[in-house]
Amino acid sequence: MNDQIIEIAISGGMGKMGQLVSEFIESKEGYKVSGIYDPGKQSNDFHNFESIDEITADILFEFSPANQINKNLSQLMDKDINLIIGSSGLDPETINELESTISENQFICVIPNFSVGASLQKIISNIADQNFKNVTIEERHHINKKDAPSGTAIDLANSLNTVNEESQEDSSSDNYESNTVNNVHIKSIRGEEYIAEQTVTFTNSNESLTIDHVVNDRSAYLQGINYILDEHSSLKGFHHGLENIMIDRFKI
Repeated sequence: MNDQIIEIAISGGMGKMGQLVSEFIESKEGYKVSGIYDPGKQSNDFHNFESIDEITADILFEFSPANQINKNLSQLMDKDINLIIGSSGLDPETINELESTISENQFICVIPNFSVGASLQKIISNIADQNFKNVTIEERHHINKKDAPSGTAIDLANSLNTVNEESQEDSSSDNYESNTVNNVHIKSIRGEEYIAEQTVTFTNSNESLTIDHVVNDRSAYLQGINYILDEHSSLKGFHHGLENIMIDRFKI
């Protein structure tokens, strides 16, 4: 058995996901945190990288906020480092560049949502999409999530081919934001009572189908994170979506 310790760096390491992952890494045998990168913030528990150029690790988790992520990744493309990207706000151009510049021995995983439930919701939605004419998405997140729609909702909407024959609401109010992505209406709600929730509703003239996913605790994300780490040695290349990495396990 290989006794090598895998070093993990975390960008955005002082955020909620960054702290969740750093605590998990420290408890996982064979892994350790090499440091965190989070400009303007300092960790008392781990080494603090002062710049992206200083980051050293076998794998880098990227959890920077949406307004910073594309800039970070433009710099990280010059580093031959394995990337697991869990941030929202990636531009399509950034994703395409990541896929086209990846080195032969590197892996890059773009994971809009690390929860197994969200992956299953996407898989089931893609099946339902073949049988219904209309779909809407409502995503509900904590008040501190400023970007809307969420990366999870955008990723799901872009995977669907529903015609949407019915007229869809396209207004905004103080209580929610309304957007259309790939002809799919997405309502984004922010509130103190939510962690992360998403409801997908399919309809036609005769019936409707609702697929609801609710995260009750952030530890729900650790199952997907743990799976990726356990499988990291076989993840060469570019991967988009946890469901595509775990598909054999789902057996659907």
